[in-house]
Amino acid sequence: MMRQLRLVTLCAALAVFALAAAAALANRQTVRDARAETKALKKNGRLDIIRATAGHQGELLKHVVTMRRRVDPDRPKERPLIGLNARGGPHSDPEFLVFGADVFKVRAGKDPKRVGGAELSSRGRRWAYLFDPAQIDLKRYGWAAIATRGKTFDVAPAGRYKNHRV
Repeated sequence: MMRQLRLVTLCAALAVFALAAAAALANRQTVRDARAETKALKKNGRLDIIRATAGHQGELLKHVVTMRRRVDPDRPKERPLIGLNARGGPHSDPEFLVFGADVFKVRAGKDPKRVGGAELSSRGRRWAYLFDPAQIDLKRYGWAAIATRGKTFDVAPAGRYKNHRV
């Protein structure tokens, strides 16, 4: 009897774990971007986005940007940023930017205003941002990963935002 109870408990725990994992994966989105699509990006693989992912880590939003070449954390000018658009159309300017350890509200003709914090980490070819969507009252939004330095830039997905639900 005890053995059956342990087996049932183990099966129940595995089922809960599988459901939680499926829910987490169901709310994760990945976009792929072309490699070295311009001459400038061919020369600087640390600015060439090849994949961007949005998902969750608990209650926080997690965005991961994968570059073509290994990132150098000591080059802050090569960090990608995440553009967030909660109210505009699929091609409008972002309303919020996540860059470094900060989340900024941006409006045309005005300086960006810091509205919250973010956690940035890097490893290998990846930059990862973790932030609380409640600090900017996000429920549903469009996102894009942007890498820029001077006249060299890359955006993923190209041409429009990827919609995501918090």
